[in-house]
Amino acid sequence: MHTNRRRFLATVSVLSLGAAGWMRAADAAGTANAFSPIRTKLAQGKDAVLFINGDSTSYEPNGPYFLFAKAIGEAMDCKVVLHRWGEWEMGKPTGPKQYEPPVTLRATGRATLTVYLATLPGASATEMFVNDRRAHAIDAIPLPDCCILHHGHNMLGAFQSLPGDRTSLRGWLFAAIGMTSMKWPGVPQVITNQNPWKRVDNYKRALESIQAVAALHPSLTLVDSHTAFITAGLTDDLYRNNDVIHPSDGPTNHKGAALVAAALMSTWNSAAADRTFSTPSWPAMPDKGLAGWAELPDWKNVEAARSPDGRTLEVTFRDPEASVGKIFSADEVAAISGKTISISALVNVPPKMRVAGSFHCKCEGEPRVFILRSGAFTNGTMLLVCAGIKVDADQGGMTVELKLSASLVPNEPFVGGPLLIRNVKITEGGLPKGIGV
Repeated sequence: MHTNRRRFLATVSVLSLGAAGWMRAADAAGTANAFSPIRTKLAQGKDAVLFINGDSTSYEPNGPYFLFAKAIGEAMDCKVVLHRWGEWEMGKPTGPKQYEPPVTLRATGRATLTVYLATLPGASATEMFVNDRRAHAIDAIPLPDCCILHHGHNMLGAFQSLPGDRTSLRGWLFAAIGMTSMKWPGVPQVITNQNPWKRVDNYKRALESIQAVAALHPSLTLVDSHTAFITAGLTDDLYRNNDVIHPSDGPTNHKGAALVAAALMSTWNSAAADRTFSTPSWPAMPDKGLAGWAELPDWKNVEAARSPDGRTLEVTFRDPEASVGKIFSADEVAAISGKTISISALVNVPPKMRVAGSFHCKCEGEPRVFILRSGAFTNGTMLLVCAGIKVDADQGGMTVELKLSASLVPNEPFVGGPLLIRNVKITEGGLPKGIGV
C-alpha cells in the first residue's frame, strides 16, 4: 500500500499573514495530503463537509477553526456555514448535546463548505463518541470529506509506566483515530500538534505522542502548529490573559489562534489539486495477532457468558476489584518477548460505567503495568489501546497477563456491567491493527 506521511510547518508571523498569502488558493502543484480531496471538490464548485473533533483551544468564535473556515471561504470562493457543538454553557457541559444553530461565516460562493465543530472544553479525544453525544455529533451529520483531530491538552493524565512512557497516550489518540475511521472508512484525517504551553514544558507528553502517532499511522496528515509558537517566542500576546495554555482567541487579540489557523492554511495550500488521498482504518488492517484471547479464562468476581456465535464475551463485574483477563502461556510469552507490541480491545460500555485495561510484563528489566485508557468515556462502543510496549526478551519467569476491569465514576454508584468484549488483539509494532476484522 502506498502511504503518505507528511509534516507541515507554519512559521508565518501573525503580522505577515496577509503578505504571506495564507488565504490564497492552493497551487495545483503540491503534495497529496488529507486536504487534497476536499480542496478539489470546492475548486470544482461542489459542496463539501469538514468535521473537527476538538478541545477548548478550538472552541471560540475567534479561535483557529472559525479563522480557518473563513480563510478557506476566501481562498476557494465558497459559502461557509459552521455548526458548533452546543453542550458548553456557563463554564460547564450542561447544555444540550447537539449542535448550536449554524452561523454563516461567508455568505456567497460557488459552493458551500459546511463545518461541524465538535468541540467540548475539558474533553478528551474519544468523548464525542459517547452514545448521548455521538447520536447528534457524529451519526446525524453528512459524510465528511475530511476530519481533523485537535486534542492533547486534556490528555496529559495518561498513565506512564516509566519516565518517558507514551504507550497509553499514543493508544488514546489511536483510539480516536480508529473510531473515526470505523465510522467513516477511508475518510482523510488530519491531526494537529496544537500549541506549547507558555514557558512550561507540560505539553511535551502530548507533543511526542501526537508526532509518533502521525509517523506510525499510514496517510495521516500532521499539521505542525506547535513550532510556530516556539518560533514566535511564546510571547504573552499569543495566549489568553493569565493563561499558560489557551492561545489568544478574543475579539481584539487572536494572534495565537491565527498562528494555528495559519498552520492549517499552509497545509491546505500545500495540498495537490486533483489528487486522491485516503486514511486507512487501522482497525480494519488484517493482522492475525501474536497471542489468542478468546477465552479470557482468568475471572475474578465476575459473571460472564459468551454469545451464541462465540465472538462476544458479556461480563459483569461485581466490585471495583473484579477483573477478566488471561495469563499468557509459555508459548505466548515467547511470541511477544523481545518485541514491540500494541494491544487493542473493542468493547461496548453501558451507561455510567468506565472500563480500563492493564498489561503486566517486564520492560527495561523491571515489572511494569501498561494501561489501555478510556478517559471519561462511558456508554458506547469504545476502543481501548496501548501502543508500542517494548517487552523485554527475558521475562525472568514473571507472570505476563492482560486484564480488563471496571473503575468507579466520581459521585456515582459502582456500575459493573454488562460490558460486551467484542475483540482483543495483540499485534507486533507501534501501530495497532486488526481489532475490527
